[in-house]
Amino acid sequence: MRSGKGEQAVQVLLAGLKCICYLALFLGMQVLVMMPVTLAAILQDGMTGGLVDDDALLSTLTEYSMVYSFLSGMLTIAFVLVFYLIRRKKLSEALWLRRVPAPTLWVGAAVAPGLYVLVVIVLSILPSSWQDSYSEASSNLDGGGLFAVLAIALVAPVVEEFIFRGLIMTRLSRAMPGWLAVLLSAAIFGACHVHPVWFAYAFVLGTVFGFMDLRAGSILPSILGHVAFNSIGQIFSFLPESESGIGEIVALGIFLVVGITAPILDRKAIAAMFRPAPKAAPAQELPTAPATYEFDPWDE
Repeated sequence: MRSGKGEQAVQVLLAGLKCICYLALFLGMQVLVMMPVTLAAILQDGMTGGLVDDDALLSTLTEYSMVYSFLSGMLTIAFVLVFYLIRRKKLSEALWLRRVPAPTLWVGAAVAPGLYVLVVIVLSILPSSWQDSYSEASSNLDGGGLFAVLAIALVAPVVEEFIFRGLIMTRLSRAMPGWLAVLLSAAIFGACHVHPVWFAYAFVLGTVFGFMDLRAGSILPSILGHVAFNSIGQIFSFLPESESGIGEIVALGIFLVVGITAPILDRKAIAAMFRPAPKAAPAQELPTAPATYEFDPWDE
């Protein structure tokens, strides 16, 4: 009995170390991309005999944050794909990039509009000081432009699903019950968004996407759902500003209708994905390795 608990503890420790490495890759690429600008500022000020202008450096990094996000995301995706291809690992198993039936694939996109409308409603009832803080923190995400659209609507969803669901959640799920792996990976995902409001809704999204992927045995539904969610945000950023806010109200109404209609159209797949599976007939055969914790993903 003690030996079994000891082995499980080792599995949890190893899974945790792997997750730290994946998280370090995700954050390290962002630092790596911004490093040349930082070093250039230090060298320039050093040659003139002055101190680094922190405000000017921060302003530059903020101004081009979407470019850095795009580049770091692309580098991370490329690194992960090349790493597993060199090791001759199937991406369908290493990253859970498995094919799923079309109705299952579209579950993420079907629930994304409803989730976005829910987030907007919750944000609208937060204290004004929280709203101001959130608006200031997210101001550089609303500027539009090619890099902003590509970084937020396409690259970020793919790289974040690769890291937080495809690598972190799946590795944790080999050492602990699936529900716990989902919650831990969602918490890490939320923490990387830093701001408390971002953390809250990133945690909720990470939990929904994680349970969805766990049931599907693939991260493709969450990638599509993440792309849809972020794309909706970009659509709102392109709406013309007005004192009445009529454009945002109309857009919100449209997405509310879509958020109600889409799940109805895909209701069978959604019900099958979020309904706990009977013990006698597990919904998904998950890959196991020697000495790993075997579990039902919905085991409580």
